[in-house]
Amino acid sequence: MPTAFTAYWGKASTGSAFHPLAYHSLDVAACGLRLLTLHPSLEKRVTALSGLETTHLHRWIPFFLALHDLGKFSSAFQGLRPDLTPPGCHTDAPYSERHDTLGYALWFEKIADRLWERDCWGVAKSGNDDTWLDLLDYWAKAVTGHHGQPPKKRKWSLHRYFSPADLQAAEAFTLEVAQLFLATPPEAADSPLPPPAEWLHTTAQYSWWLAGLAVLADWLGSNSTYFPPHNKPISLQHYWEEHALPQAEQAIQQAGLLTGRVAPRGALDNLLRELGAATPLQAHCQQLTFSGEPELLILEDVTGAGKTEAAFLLLNGLLAAGAAEGAYIGLPTMATANAMYSRTRALYRRLFAEDAQPPSLVLAHGSRHLHAGFRCSLPPPPPGGSDYTPHEPDAQAHCNAWLADNRKRSLLAQIGVGTIDQALLAVLTSRHQSLRLLGLLGKVLVVDEVHAADAYMHRLLCKLLTIHAHAGNSAILLSATLPQQMRQELAGAFRQGLAAPAPQLHLDAYPLLTRVCRDSLDEKPLETRPSVARSLHFSSIRTPAAALEWVVAQSQQGHCVAWIRNTVADAMEAFEALRQRLPSAPLELFHARFALGDRLEIEERVVRTFGKASRGSERSGRVVVATQVIEQSLDLDFDAMISDLAPIDLLLQRAGRLQRHARTLAGDPHHAADQRGDTRLHLLTPDPTTEVDSDWVARLFPRGAYVYPNHAQLWLTARFLEQHPVVAIPADLRTAVEAVYAEDVDQQLPEGLSENYWMADGEARAQTALADANSIPFQQGYQHPTSDWWEDTHTPTRLGEESTILRLARWDGDRLTPWYEAEENGWAFSEVSVRRWLVATESATHDEKLSTALHRLKESWPRKGRDYVVVALLPCASDWQGEAQNEKGERVIIGYSTTHGLAVTRST
Repeated sequence: MPTAFTAYWGKASTGSAFHPLAYHSLDVAACGLRLLTLHPSLEKRVTALSGLETTHLHRWIPFFLALHDLGKFSSAFQGLRPDLTPPGCHTDAPYSERHDTLGYALWFEKIADRLWERDCWGVAKSGNDDTWLDLLDYWAKAVTGHHGQPPKKRKWSLHRYFSPADLQAAEAFTLEVAQLFLATPPEAADSPLPPPAEWLHTTAQYSWWLAGLAVLADWLGSNSTYFPPHNKPISLQHYWEEHALPQAEQAIQQAGLLTGRVAPRGALDNLLRELGAATPLQAHCQQLTFSGEPELLILEDVTGAGKTEAAFLLLNGLLAAGAAEGAYIGLPTMATANAMYSRTRALYRRLFAEDAQPPSLVLAHGSRHLHAGFRCSLPPPPPGGSDYTPHEPDAQAHCNAWLADNRKRSLLAQIGVGTIDQALLAVLTSRHQSLRLLGLLGKVLVVDEVHAADAYMHRLLCKLLTIHAHAGNSAILLSATLPQQMRQELAGAFRQGLAAPAPQLHLDAYPLLTRVCRDSLDEKPLETRPSVARSLHFSSIRTPAAALEWVVAQSQQGHCVAWIRNTVADAMEAFEALRQRLPSAPLELFHARFALGDRLEIEERVVRTFGKASRGSERSGRVVVATQVIEQSLDLDFDAMISDLAPIDLLLQRAGRLQRHARTLAGDPHHAADQRGDTRLHLLTPDPTTEVDSDWVARLFPRGAYVYPNHAQLWLTARFLEQHPVVAIPADLRTAVEAVYAEDVDQQLPEGLSENYWMADGEARAQTALADANSIPFQQGYQHPTSDWWEDTHTPTRLGEESTILRLARWDGDRLTPWYEAEENGWAFSEVSVRRWLVATESATHDEKLSTALHRLKESWPRKGRDYVVVALLPCASDWQGEAQNEKGERVIIGYSTTHGLAVTRST
């Protein structure tokens, strides 16, 4: 029957039709409840985190989710649609605070006391009033903060935003919802709630996952396809039973959020037969048994030893034991994520039962790699939805933007592959981090190339492992060159999440499998695959000119060569020099400053030309000039390689692409021993034996001196390789890494680098402190820290200079079209990232047609294109050119070609 609160709109489109706020609130409550009841493993994990028994959880979840939009009872919000404003609203109420914060203010100032006075939870007479109210406050903050960040908490003047009629309607609605959900059912009568003093801390931590559930339920409940406007007033109970619950079940079934049934242990036995003989690491992983309890497994073995396949064997065991229902695989770069996606694509389906619902596989970027055989974790976004204000998106509009971005969608898939950044965002004060935490719940976190993290990322990964373990999840970490101290810190962080003492690791064997459980530790020394054991020779080259001559000579002798430079500018310069010296040789430039579509094509071409199956005729005389993009996880095989000086672990990674697979002298694949002679990495490096001062690196690498600022580590690397020109792999690998990263290396440094070392050490400590400052206050519960929360597109998962995402466009005088021509996602494939000091904003233009086209284009994008700078390109000589502005507001010229990539020069 009609009530005052059904006159308040919750979802509105064009015209006079609207969906009442009361019914939308029940839609969201139904989606949250059905997400749990249709997903038993998720329900089990949420129950454990909440500290509630299931019968109570089924009452509390829908009740609090029904209050998520309390702030929309405000005249300030209702006034956003004056044509729909209900009677009694203040028509002049300012909408200066978001409705999520207004909802929490209403709860804190009024609603919580009204519910407590009526003893809606049946505990008001038990005492501990303040503790109970603090505990309920965590639930309220989590659900009202459903737009991706906690609500603000301060003293509010409710009457500025709510009229008396608003407050009456909100209270009446809340009391009816309490009657609908909190009335104690018979099965819950004999199951008391936990003691509040003991339960309070559990609830604070649980609130982070509850917030994620609120976000996801709100987005599902905002889908007008399943929850169309319902203007006919009916009772809340009638709407709940006849509309909300059935529609929620349909929405969730169609959303693809339910998981496929896992396969039994041994589902990957055929994998080892397909690979040939199992490596010692793979054989050991296949034999391990699992209890279903959370555990951390750290796999250390040389490049090419089959760590990825070993990780999948472990994943099969963990899934079969009930320790998880899926996985997120995080890589250090986009290129390594692409490579891992290709390998995962061939394996992941075997992890799940053939007769079960197909599991979802999503790549965290580059949607062109998705094909019809895989379904994404969520369907294409529904039409409709518009922002309430420029800084407050409607749930459906924000959901559309989220679903359009595979980087974010990947954490909701049963198997997600992407960069580690997407997982690290779960522990940063980043918009919608709670949804990422929810996405990782019940997943094995697999991190490859874990050694690639700097001090900042390493600290964030440790925090993620702590929270991941607290939630009962497992993790697998892979590395070829992991320093001992880093291994100890990762193991300690995981144990911290299990509320157990840090383990004391003591073995320095290599290869090594480290297994950390709550009450046990196992460090298992292993052999490596005989075919990847080798002697790695190092030779020094002192000048770029000599390096150029060496590359030219190698190409002319028919060898395929990789020249790895530490900066894009150095790579471009070397590439141009080689074009002059080798005009007829097939050359390739590969770095990160290409539009995404072009970069993917280059990557595919490089992998095809220099991959395991490539033939000598395809490789002969070819040269690739590249940056760090080929350093990790790409299965490449070069005959010869030269690299700029880099820290020892990165050089060993680069050397992993040197004579990686056995070949004949002509470069064809070979099943016997490699015939190409010594495996020798040439190193462009300053001399570590001469006088070393503060400019030791900068004299040879004026641009590259800033890439690896710890020049002491570079000197230690150069000195070690000067003293040990032959490194036995794997026997000497641990010794080589510790020679650069051990805690006492400062005692070996020349005086000229001492200051640099301590500055770098201080910077690393500062990075660690900044990671702490930027992380969520997990123990304190879902609430605002001292700083604001970032948009997830701008949250610093890595330190360094802030970057700008450019979208390159072709301008024909009438239309702006994506640089990269594709059937779909053309704009995403036309993106390239540059440092913000180089390009910060679009350039002002006097071309009215271009200005109008630019405005219309950005209006059509999520968040009205605020995350991108559009560069309109016109053909010019051998490349294309456009304009933009740098951080100082100066005009810059942007040149682009598919051969060289993007270059930025300041306009004179």
